[in-house]
Amino acid sequence: MHRSLALFILIVTALCADAQQRGRLPDVSSTVKGDLVLPVPLRNPLFNSITETVGQVGLTFQLPVYKGLGLGLGSNMTWFTLKERALNPFIVSGDVRRLVAYGKVQYEQYTGERTFYELSLRIGLAGYDFDCSTCVGQRDPVLYWSLQTGYYVHATDNLAFGLLVGYDNQRARFSAADLGLENFPGRTETTEAGSYQNLIFGLGFSTRLRRSDREAVTW
Repeated sequence: MHRSLALFILIVTALCADAQQRGRLPDVSSTVKGDLVLPVPLRNPLFNSITETVGQVGLTFQLPVYKGLGLGLGSNMTWFTLKERALNPFIVSGDVRRLVAYGKVQYEQYTGERTFYELSLRIGLAGYDFDCSTCVGQRDPVLYWSLQTGYYVHATDNLAFGLLVGYDNQRARFSAADLGLENFPGRTETTEAGSYQNLIFGLGFSTRLRRSDREAVTW
């Protein structure tokens, strides 16, 4: 995590210096950002072999602070389903839900009148809820952090849509005990070797909380 933080700070510093050399571009304002993404488990072979990802939705409110740097608060929910045949005859069906609440530090910069990008770091707590006939239910919240980037194009003055790519990590490990089992059928491992982590791919929207000078609809 320390290396990722150092890389994030280095990139933001370089982008801030570059932004100062640019001409006049639209300013960054208070926004509400939403995302619809697909987390892909990374280096979690046990979790990946037993679950399928349904998707993740999230919402963030954020404020600019200084020259593109800003702060925000948000939350997201992720759904996974248990594969029907992976745990037969012990578990026939079920799902796993992850709820995250986080604080956010972001850097936004317009690259043109209608386009901008964002780099962000999110740190918070993630809670897992295992729901099946033998599952233990909710687990205690664990540390969550995520690095994410997005590139947005404005559809209107205040509404933009973008492509998102990122990575997240949670300081907990998947185990058979989470499902109320002593072991996984056909496997000798009972606990994942690494912590939960995902690559993130998806779509997002950004709504500026300001009056539009050119459009009848205002926010």
